[in-house]
Amino acid sequence: MLKTLREKNILKQGIIILAVMAGIYIFFLSPFLREGRLIMDEELERKISEMKRFITLTGTVPSKESFAKMDEDKISLEEKFFSLAEFIDPKKARLSEKDAEAGLYFIEKLHFTMKKFELEAGAKGVKLPENLGFGDGLPKDNIVPVFLRQLEIIEFAVSALLKSQNSNIYALKPLKSIEYIEPVSKGLFYTELPVQISIKTDTKALINLLLELKNSSPAISVKELHVKSIDSVSGEVEISMVLSTFMIARQEK
Repeated sequence: MLKTLREKNILKQGIIILAVMAGIYIFFLSPFLREGRLIMDEELERKISEMKRFITLTGTVPSKESFAKMDEDKISLEEKFFSLAEFIDPKKARLSEKDAEAGLYFIEKLHFTMKKFELEAGAKGVKLPENLGFGDGLPKDNIVPVFLRQLEIIEFAVSALLKSQNSNIYALKPLKSIEYIEPVSKGLFYTELPVQISIKTDTKALINLLLELKNSSPAISVKELHVKSIDSVSGEVEISMVLSTFMIARQEK
């Protein structure tokens, strides 16, 4: 029992101090502590994921030194990856965040490209596929980045072929994109964007096209090449080929 007024005042002051400290913890410190716990939990999950990956790849449990080496290798690989990604899938080739109406942006770019090629093709008596192989409708916004990269392939190939006086382009067909999944993390690694092109040209123009594809940037690969016919006298060839470019699943820093 408290006997004096002084003891009662000390008790009241102690209760007030405890209440203030509890309030500071609840309203000010606990959110930061929760955030700290979340960061620690994420780091723990990352380490567990890396350990599982290491065990899957090597069949052994990693040591402390192995973790340190893995971190060094990861930083080095990330630097190489972003350098390679910028070559294969440069950000400047992607849809700008400023273009809110992505579908309209694509249609305008497609029509501009068509008019540019129609003038050159008309002067050489070459007919191009309608809409350069793309449909008439307004594409959904989520497919526009894919269409833009596929249009990039078509622009490159048509520009190269129109340099020849003896090239006819019968078909241009953007194909369905193919997603490649990283086997361990099961995350999207990259997306292949193929385009089918059917042409009749001469061997010289075909070789020039293949050489330009070899040196193209962003990279364009020749996935398939089928020779339908070849005239040994005139050197004319009719071929169907599948060209592909790629979209890298970048891990933003």
